[in-house]
Amino acid sequence: MSTRQSFLSTTSLIRPPSIASVAEESLPFPYRHARSGGTKPRKRTPNTEVQTASTPLAPLPTRAGIVPLGPAFLIGIAVLLSLLFTTALSCAFIPDEDEHPFAALLEDAAANTPGIVFIGDDVDVDIDEPAITIRWSIIACGPEFVLPGSEGTHGSSNCGLPAMPLSVYVDGDREPATTYDPSIFPFFVNSGQRNRRNMFQFDDDHVLDVHKARYYPFDTYVLTSSLRAVSTADNASLPIQHLSTISLTSSFVTTSSDAASYVKGANDTQEPSRDLTLQVIRPAEARMYALLLFGISWMLAHATMALVVFSWNVEGADRLPKYLASTFIVILLIPQLRNAMPDGPDLDGVLIDSIGFFPQMLVSAVSAITLIAMMVKREIQAFEGSIVPEEVRKEAPGPISAGLLRMRRGGVSVDINHVRNLSRSLSVFGQRP
Repeated sequence: MSTRQSFLSTTSLIRPPSIASVAEESLPFPYRHARSGGTKPRKRTPNTEVQTASTPLAPLPTRAGIVPLGPAFLIGIAVLLSLLFTTALSCAFIPDEDEHPFAALLEDAAANTPGIVFIGDDVDVDIDEPAITIRWSIIACGPEFVLPGSEGTHGSSNCGLPAMPLSVYVDGDREPATTYDPSIFPFFVNSGQRNRRNMFQFDDDHVLDVHKARYYPFDTYVLTSSLRAVSTADNASLPIQHLSTISLTSSFVTTSSDAASYVKGANDTQEPSRDLTLQVIRPAEARMYALLLFGISWMLAHATMALVVFSWNVEGADRLPKYLASTFIVILLIPQLRNAMPDGPDLDGVLIDSIGFFPQMLVSAVSAITLIAMMVKREIQAFEGSIVPEEVRKEAPGPISAGLLRMRRGGVSVDINHVRNLSRSLSVFGQRP
C-alpha cells in the first residue's frame, strides 16, 4: 500500500519531525530555518554537554604546606591595626577622675592646721629669660578663716576665700606683691553664695638658677621663695600652713616642698612666714624624644661620611651627584631635627649642641665639600681621557746616492782580511833583532 503525501508535504512546507531535524542538520548554514519572529537563520550552537564538562580546579599555591594570605587581606589587617593603635593613643586625652589634686591637702589643713594656704595653680617656666612665674591662689581653711558662702574651692568643702583683708609679701619685699579685699566678691542673686569663680589670684615672678641649664635635656632648676600674709585689719601676720604647686606643666615636672619660717618684725618680734623650695626638671618623655633626635642626627651625619667612602671606591662620576644630593638633604634636615626637640633652648652653645648639632653640621659640610672635589676631579679626568692624541708623522727618508744604490742592488761587500794580514806582518817584522 502506497503512502499518499499531502500537498503541503510535497511542497516542503510541512515535513515530518524526523525528516525536518535530519534535513536541518544536513543543510548548510545559510539555508537553515530562521528563528520564530525573525528573518535571520539561527546559528548552530555547539554541544553544551561538551562545554560543561567537569574540569579539575587548579590547587592553591602553598608555602611549606600553608596557603599564603592574599594582599587584600594583609592590607585590611594593617589598616585595622593602625586604627586600633590610633584609638588606643587617643585614650590618653581622657581626663583624670581626680579633678582636684589639692582637695586632700586642703581637707587636712582644715581639720588639723587651719589658716592660710597658697596653691600654685600655674607654673610657667621660661628658659630663654630665664624666669619662672607662679600664679598663686589665696585660700583659707577652717571656720574662723573662711568667708561665709565661699566654701567649696578646689574640691574642699571646708576651705574657701579668706574672711579678712590681706597683704601678701614675697621674698621680704617692703611693698606687698598683692592685696586682697573680701568685699569685692559679689553674691549670687538666688543662692546668696560667694562667686567662687572669682577667687583671688596673683602672679609672682622669680629668676631661675641656671647653673645646670647647659645640660639640656637633663637641665634642673631650683627656686626658693618666701611668702608672708598680713591682715590689714589689725596688721597681724597670719599663719601660712602650706605652699604647694601643680606637679606637671606642659614642658616640665615640678616638685615643691615647704617649711615654716619667720622674719623679724617691729620690736624684734618674730612674724610667721613660709618658705618654698621648687625643683623643676624635664619629664621623662621629653628627655627620651630629645635623645632620640640627637641620635638620629648623628646617624645622618655618619651616613654622609659613608657616602664619601662609597664615592672613593666607585669608578666614574655618574653616582656622585646622587650622593651629593643626599648629603645636602642631610645638611638641611639636621637643623629641623634640632628645632623639633621639645622646648629646646636656643643655639647658645649648650652641651647637646657642643657635642651634637655643631659637630654634625661640620661633618656633613666637610663630606659635601669632599664629594664636590671628587666629582670635579673625576670630571676633569674624564675630559682629559676623551682627548684623542695626534698621530706622530714620520718623515720620508732622503734620496739614496747612485753608488750606494748600485752596491745594494749588486750585493757588493768589502773584504778587510788583507788589512788584518798586513798588520800581523808589520808586528812580526818589528819583533826581529
